[in-house]
Amino acid sequence: MKRYLPALLAALLAVAALGLAGCQTKVVTSPGGGAPIDTVTAQGNGKALTAPDKAEMTFGVSITDSDAKRALDRASTTARAITDALLSAGIAKDDIQTAGITLFPQRDNSNHVTGYSSSISVRAVARDFAKLGAVIEAATKAGATEIGGPSFMVSDDNPANDKALSAAVDDARKRAGTMAKAAGKSVGRIVSVSEAGVQSPGPIYDQRFMASARSRGAAAPPVEPGSMETVAQVTVVFELK
Repeated sequence: MKRYLPALLAALLAVAALGLAGCQTKVVTSPGGGAPIDTVTAQGNGKALTAPDKAEMTFGVSITDSDAKRALDRASTTARAITDALLSAGIAKDDIQTAGITLFPQRDNSNHVTGYSSSISVRAVARDFAKLGAVIEAATKAGATEIGGPSFMVSDDNPANDKALSAAVDDARKRAGTMAKAAGKSVGRIVSVSEAGVQSPGPIYDQRFMASARSRGAAAPPVEPGSMETVAQVTVVFELK
């Protein structure tokens, strides 16, 4: 009789295996391999304001002449005068850069060349906002007929990014707490956190100066740099207790 027991046991195991076919159980455990944990996921938004510390301006001149060389020479002369005026107004030499030089023919309806137009633009970075109005005035008096900016910027946006991210995590915890309370539980430790995005402050343009620059004898325009906003978003998974 004993010799039939192994065969019988094997047969019973085979039947049991067939009976369990198609049935699967998925067990989710904590990251450490312990018991399963309940979690709540929340998104948080954070903001941080930063004062800009520099402003970029562009000063240009366009000259039209019947001769190409004269057009370029006249534009170059004015561009040098603008550069000298910027230096005299307190802009550092390293903060002045030629932004573009163009020379192209002008044509009539019959495609005949009637003259030449040359444009030169100079880019300047102002770090003392108290002098920016005087800089604009000086460049205008030196012959600038096209002025763009200012575009206010921040040299180092890392502190603002960190502050916005921290505020975003706090906001996510608050949202998670509201959901946990509705479920009759409370928020515990952070299981995971991921950055959904940080929008650092980009240039802020003030179009008032473009209009004021059209008048050669205009007085120095006022400058109000204001503040710049950094926005961050995070997704946080919290443990429920």
